[in-house]
Amino acid sequence: PDLFGPYRVMHQIGVGVLGPVFRAYPQDGEHLVALKAFLLDLVPEQAIGLAEALTEIVATGLSHPSVVRPLGAGVERGIPYLAFSYASAESLDVAMSHYAPASIATALPMVVQLASAVDAAHAKGLPHGALHLRDVFVTPDLAQICGFGIVPAIERVGRRGEIRPPYAAPERRAGDPWGAAAERYSLAAIAFELLTGARAGGE
Repeated sequence: PDLFGPYRVMHQIGVGVLGPVFRAYPQDGEHLVALKAFLLDLVPEQAIGLAEALTEIVATGLSHPSVVRPLGAGVERGIPYLAFSYASAESLDVAMSHYAPASIATALPMVVQLASAVDAAHAKGLPHGALHLRDVFVTPDLAQICGFGIVPAIERVGRRGEIRPPYAAPERRAGDPWGAAAERYSLAAIAFELLTGARAGGE
């Protein structure tokens, strides 16, 4: 099995525009982690800078029941990576068909949990910037968000963060400065889809 820093990779479990996600575990422990490798077109200095920015995400100590917790970061063979606690749950883009259109009684607890996660991350100075159904993991009792701080980390090394319509706020799509209002827009778009079964803006 391949190694990313102190993590032993078991197998790939997903892929996105930023790179693959692997199931892994620390060499000195048994708890599973999800390890995201950032396969971006970066010069060595940018790769190191991104790894440093990802390490700062971990250093905030962000911990909340509705946040997939960042655990470790670094760079391996020129590839930055970020490890998260392993969420044994479906992503909402897969599970949406089972939930939507949802009743208020079903949707409200989930949206409250997601809003609480956003508040907790913002209190640590970690906006999301690309909140999407794929970043939300759900079980019947719990909704969690993964990926806080990644977009600012990528933008810090001179790359533009991912834009994900219809969940991206207008200022994100335009490339303008963004903040908490953009997060509320993304969360509202997710709530709309959860309640209606249709994407916001008809997209």
